[in-house]
Amino acid sequence: MNSELRFPAGFRWGTATAGHQIEGGNEHSNWWAWEQEGKVNDGTRSGRACDYWNRYAEDHDLMVDLGHQMFRLGIEWARLEPRAGHFDEEAKAHYVGILRDLRSKGLGVSLTLNHWVLPQWLAARGGWCDREALNHWGRFLRWIVPALGPHVDLWVTLNEPMVPVLAGYLGAYHPPCKANPWLAAKVFRRLLEAHAMAYHLVHDLVPTAPDGRQTQVGFAGAYQLFEPFHESGPMRWLEGPAARLAAHVSFRAWDRSILAGRAVFPAALGGALGREIPGLRGSVDYVGVNYYMRISLHLGLAAISNVAADSQPIPEGVETTEMGWQVYPPGFHRCLMEVWERFGKPIYITENGCCENGDAMRRRYLLTHLREVQRASVDGADIRGYLLWSFMDNFEWREGFQKRFGIVAVDHDDPALTRRPRESAQMYREIIEANAITPGVVEKYSPGAL
Repeated sequence: MNSELRFPAGFRWGTATAGHQIEGGNEHSNWWAWEQEGKVNDGTRSGRACDYWNRYAEDHDLMVDLGHQMFRLGIEWARLEPRAGHFDEEAKAHYVGILRDLRSKGLGVSLTLNHWVLPQWLAARGGWCDREALNHWGRFLRWIVPALGPHVDLWVTLNEPMVPVLAGYLGAYHPPCKANPWLAAKVFRRLLEAHAMAYHLVHDLVPTAPDGRQTQVGFAGAYQLFEPFHESGPMRWLEGPAARLAAHVSFRAWDRSILAGRAVFPAALGGALGREIPGLRGSVDYVGVNYYMRISLHLGLAAISNVAADSQPIPEGVETTEMGWQVYPPGFHRCLMEVWERFGKPIYITENGCCENGDAMRRRYLLTHLREVQRASVDGADIRGYLLWSFMDNFEWREGFQKRFGIVAVDHDDPALTRRPRESAQMYREIIEANAITPGVVEKYSPGAL
């Protein structure tokens, strides 16, 4: 690498997390209840997680020390409404305090309204399948959004909405662990309705952002590059259409539904195809892109979700993370350009990162994927920020605490939960300071990576 790779002026840098994964004590949620059944792969439970709920101020100080400019976090519906119709004013005030602390330290706020987790009382009634789910969702938003609105730069209505559909209701990997195509299609439509409702409610309740501009509301989608496993021959001809179908079900159906204003296939399974969803059409001010990997589709193996991708065959010679996910940076560029061409809206990278107990792969992964972000920007995509997953090691859903994505190490067996920035955190700080990947950074932290 002989020259620097510069990012656009005003590009915003930071990290991303989710409430349940870092806060701790989310005991009124469906995930907490499910964990108590021993379903987590490594036998752990979220428990105190990273204790961010109590230690947010020191974490924000560390973000500042590491040069971050924005933080993506989430609120937990179950913490705020632990019983149906009972809203916890203290929890709301605590979230307001967290956001105020971020802003007082010069950190922008990207706030996720729902990152998969539901209150247990709603899950017990059927979750998003409950006929009153959208009414409960709307009531909750009308209560919480005005309090948080003055502090939020970017609103994320739903995180990776197709993951609850595919992993929860089709792949039986996440709660409620069902394998029911009819229910999956129903939840698909309900989440489209939930997104549309949140989009318009936020705009109505908080018309302007802290900087005085129009409020920005979008979603964070899980995008992967799907390709045939075989490089040539009859199997590739068969796998090509299957890969396109998998990509459609995984993320394109969601995107096309928002553009069309109605649920497209596979919502037909639930009898919802063709019916207009009020307020859905064009309900994005920006698109959040979560990208981690390529999936090589082999006929006969499911390839519809990034959650259990370690069940997929890996082409010979391809590096994988400790999640079993293929490291394939060019796929990032392709996904970014596809999203840009489809929506023509500003893009924020709302998640991208590497699972590794060490750090050498993480540094290399970060450099090679940021190169693709910069290349997509040069190729015309309006990309405005990058939020790395994740700020610190946390509770990685069904994978538990053994899977580590953080640029800040946290040993969850350590009573003190000491935060220890990895070398990747120092590298990231230098990239942020330069607003560029420089030859010096590459040589210092990952020689030969580019």
